[in-house]
Amino acid sequence: MASPRRTLHSEIRRALRLLGVAQERVIDVHFPAHGVIGLLINKSYEQDLRSLLKTAKVKTNDEFNPISESTIGDTKWRENSVEERTTYAKLLYQERILAICLRMHKSHLGFAILRYFNKLEESDHHYIGDAYLAKFEEKHPKPARHPRPMLVSTEDSEMHE
Repeated sequence: MASPRRTLHSEIRRALRLLGVAQERVIDVHFPAHGVIGLLINKSYEQDLRSLLKTAKVKTNDEFNPISESTIGDTKWRENSVEERTTYAKLLYQERILAICLRMHKSHLGFAILRYFNKLEESDHHYIGDAYLAKFEEKHPKPARHPRPMLVSTEDSEMHE
């Protein structure tokens, strides 16, 4: 989705609510480039969301590439080569997705999202590398599982002998 000006997350959420978008299905709202609003949603909700946006005459940008060198707004990168800017754009994208996942109250959801993007083909511009799964696990280690002791009464054990 496009945004001609700087917009607050709350404004986007309010606008989506007015369009009838199920707020619980929108995992995150982010701004990957100037004038672009990104919605992180469950894949199963994509067609319903597209239908709602189309009905409301909201244009979507299906051609947007989050790792394109054109997404970098920082002027200090203008002198760098296209390859360097593309590499930096990919780094920014992956760091943004990691930050979104780390902010989630339910860490298992953040890990599931990263794992989904990690399972994509490396050529997919939404792909997230293994290093980001490791970074996530470093910040949110899985709780250690301790085997539960078998609770057997002494009477039961004597009966089986």
